[in-house]
Amino acid sequence: MTPFFNKAFILETTAPLLINMTEHQCFENIAFNASEADDEYHNCTFIGCDFSNRTILNTVFEKCTFRTCNLALSKWKNALREVTFTDCKLTGVDLTEISKFSGDLTFVNSLLDYCNLTGTKLRRSRFSDCQIYEGYFDEADLSLSVFERCNLERSSFFKANLEKADFSSAFNFSINPDTCRIKKTIFSEYGLRGLVAHLDIEIK
Repeated sequence: MTPFFNKAFILETTAPLLINMTEHQCFENIAFNASEADDEYHNCTFIGCDFSNRTILNTVFEKCTFRTCNLALSKWKNALREVTFTDCKLTGVDLTEISKFSGDLTFVNSLLDYCNLTGTKLRRSRFSDCQIYEGYFDEADLSLSVFERCNLERSSFFKANLEKADFSSAFNFSINPDTCRIKKTIFSEYGLRGLVAHLDIEIK
């Protein structure tokens, strides 16, 4: 007996997957709606756009720049590769579910209070002149990352990988060497205070 095949089903399942990709475009003052987003953005610039209180699903941003954007309380479940955030508001941003293929992120003069990067793998990321009050970097891989002139007051690095990271100009941080990987991590002489804050001792 000749086996029965549903030709319509075969055609549907073997059809190529169509990906909506946007390249080399600039978006200004747009309220971003995740349901209307393209699948991938490459070398795009977002200026003054509103991503606040949104969940970003399955959208890849690669070599993109965000300037003066509002990303407060947004949640990202996608890939961010070689992305730069400049003068942005990222208060309460949640990056805990971004793709494992994300990395090389840059944050410049941005507000990241209460950000959640727990468990993320963001090697070689750079934070410059950022306010990061009570940020959560627990169990994150931040090896080879740089915290340049950042205020890290009350931020948590429990079980984080900070190997070869640079904290030499960061301030107000508290890092427990017993619970973090800090091999060849760079600290200034002044910043060494942040490594003994958990001991409840006075340094004069």
